[in-house]
Amino acid sequence: MFTRRTKIVCTIGPSSNSPEAIESLIEAGMDVARLNFSHGTHDDHQRAVNAIRDASARYRKAITILGDLSGPKIRAGRIGGAREVVAGDTLCLMAGEDAPPGVIPIRYETLATDLRSGDAIHADDGRIRLRVTEIKGDRVHVVVEEGGRLRDAVGIHLPSGNLQLDALTAKDKLDLEFGLAAGIDYVALSFVRSVDDVRRVREFCEARGRIVPVCSKIETPQAIDHLEAIVEASDAVMVARGDLGVEFPPEQVPVLQHRVLVCAAARRRPAIVATEMLHSMVTSTRPTRAEASDVANAIFDGADATMLSGETASGAHPALAVGMMARIISAAESSPYWKPEQPPAHARPMPFPEATARMAVMASTDLDARLIAVFTQGGDTARLISKERPTVPVVAFSPSEVVRRRLGLLWGVTARVMEPLGDTDEMVEGVQAHLLASGMVTAGDRIVVVFGAPIAVKGKTNSVRVHQVGS
Repeated sequence: MFTRRTKIVCTIGPSSNSPEAIESLIEAGMDVARLNFSHGTHDDHQRAVNAIRDASARYRKAITILGDLSGPKIRAGRIGGAREVVAGDTLCLMAGEDAPPGVIPIRYETLATDLRSGDAIHADDGRIRLRVTEIKGDRVHVVVEEGGRLRDAVGIHLPSGNLQLDALTAKDKLDLEFGLAAGIDYVALSFVRSVDDVRRVREFCEARGRIVPVCSKIETPQAIDHLEAIVEASDAVMVARGDLGVEFPPEQVPVLQHRVLVCAAARRRPAIVATEMLHSMVTSTRPTRAEASDVANAIFDGADATMLSGETASGAHPALAVGMMARIISAAESSPYWKPEQPPAHARPMPFPEATARMAVMASTDLDARLIAVFTQGGDTARLISKERPTVPVVAFSPSEVVRRRLGLLWGVTARVMEPLGDTDEMVEGVQAHLLASGMVTAGDRIVVVFGAPIAVKGKTNSVRVHQVGS
């Protein structure tokens, strides 16, 4: 029995926010729906949440919703349409929404005080590069090193080490308030620079009575400098290669991606690889060979999930892009070259949950088991088993709809509903009945069951039981 293990994250946007489009994404393989708060209104996102929940119920598949905060994104002001700039041009920038004729406005109040002569400024996702030559009062003079088309509200990237911006902006707080009320399952925090950024988001959520897992987006030099601590403090991480590729030379991005994935594996955190994975499918019905290789190499590298951005948000063929992503993942995972590495062991002695997860995976291999069934109250046991990279599927049973939705991000895990039962024998019988009815096992198959004793107590995972179906 082969099932795709790596999960697919789809960004919801104008091309995919209708109920019909969302159903087509689920049919094609979407596991996680990403709401990008950099675009759209709260009304737009609420309609998307409603459509996702309705479709999830109809398809009986728990779809995870990831609310992605904008972070301190800096943009140009009103340029007056668009302006072509070429290498060698000199420009003048100043802070504000508007500026005098011939001056480029930038929506960042401390522009002149935070920049230094020699600093690089990037625009339009790095396609345009400017170099600061002189700062006079509130005016920043630059020379164009790589030209392109400047337009109203184009994204501007300043050296992140100089910025006086909080990772959780006023807009982010409004968006997060909305997301918590709408019932998002994860919050993605942009431009994380320290553990304190993660802590502030947790405190914000806790003050409003909702505990939502935090996915830290790794896209700044400071995040790389403090990578281990940030991963440890987060519930998941995203390799956000767009801004990472602006902060670092392109040749370093694959190396940084591998470093983040290795760090996430060591700390048992799910990791998403994002940005331009099948970018040509924004307009084309097929990806390039290089894009297909990029997705496959992320799988070989140990990604828990891969993400589609413009391909599903604004592209011409959202469902085709998801189907293609699913086929590439399946081909990589079923190839003889896919050999998921076991994560490094903890220092001895290992905590009970980690040791139990590892024993369950070892037992599934030694017994040639059909699958691993796990009872989880909060999702941690399923996450730990997922990060051990078992060669068999993991079916996670939980009475909590919230927990089941969060499991949608976990590699190799399928969520199922089951209420707590009185004792372990009843529990195993209930698992067997469910798996037989769903066709996931047949009589004679061996399964590994993981649970906590006493049953239904969160954080008490300490038991592994092997069982032969029908016996």
